[in-house]
Amino acid sequence: MTLRIITAPTVEPVTVAEVKQWSRIDASNQEVPPGAITVALSGAGAGNVDSGAHRYLATFVTADGETQAGAVSAAVTTTGGDGKVSLSGIQLGGALVTARKLYRTAANGSTYLLLATLADNTTTVYADNIADVSLGAAAPSVNTTSDPMLTMLIKTARQVAENITGRGLITQTWEQVLDKFPEKEIEIGMMPIQSITSVKYYDEAGALQTVNPTNYVLDVDTIPGWVLPAINVSWPSTMDIAQAVIIRFVSGYGNAGSSVPAEIRMWISAQVAAAYNNPDALMDGKYTCLQFIDGLLYPYRIYWL
Repeated sequence: MTLRIITAPTVEPVTVAEVKQWSRIDASNQEVPPGAITVALSGAGAGNVDSGAHRYLATFVTADGETQAGAVSAAVTTTGGDGKVSLSGIQLGGALVTARKLYRTAANGSTYLLLATLADNTTTVYADNIADVSLGAAAPSVNTTSDPMLTMLIKTARQVAENITGRGLITQTWEQVLDKFPEKEIEIGMMPIQSITSVKYYDEAGALQTVNPTNYVLDVDTIPGWVLPAINVSWPSTMDIAQAVIIRFVSGYGNAGSSVPAEIRMWISAQVAAAYNNPDALMDGKYTCLQFIDGLLYPYRIYWL
């Protein structure tokens, strides 16, 4: 039997805020805003940037939010004869940064307004040819991103908890593949099972077929869960090849962290706190906490037959 994940969870069982509260981590542990941009007249002739002095800054964007305004650039003064500005040295962010936003003052102004969004974490240059009237919202004054390390640790701790317990915590889609159908029930390798999406197999001629859902039933009350042929139905014959049977199913307690049992959420929070506060122990393989904390997972471990 082989398990492979198809669709990963879209949220985590605990939030960064909950882990910060557990760990007593200061709220200032966030993505650091970027440094100053290098600016210069492009020398490309007349453009749309209004005549006057302009300054620029950038912010980092992550899945959680946006940093506050970064360092301010030197001033660059445009005239009617040269209304274009070249931006370079736009700083790249960490692994969780998905975009950068550029802000600029209007001519001789002091408020930084949205100029453009760089929807990547690779671009380092930008050509500004935008009139003041087309500038957008003001740069944020509050950092709404989360600590990148905490975000990564939460995901890792959740995956460790899933491996230990044999349970998918947040709704996720898996495929379980077998070399052939067993005589009767099929043990599903990731609980709790929400539904069976499909049961497919390669028939004796090598054609991929889908079993009619009326020909099998899902037993979610038994641990581990089972898929069984319906009454008076047998599993079909398959071609003699590896991974001839493919079962796609959805597992997890739900789409919200609050749906996950409190003991598992506490274990994840404790592991993240321990790893964050003592990274050397994590590198030594001693990432676990007190025996009491590890014991929180024991009631949820599934022992496969």
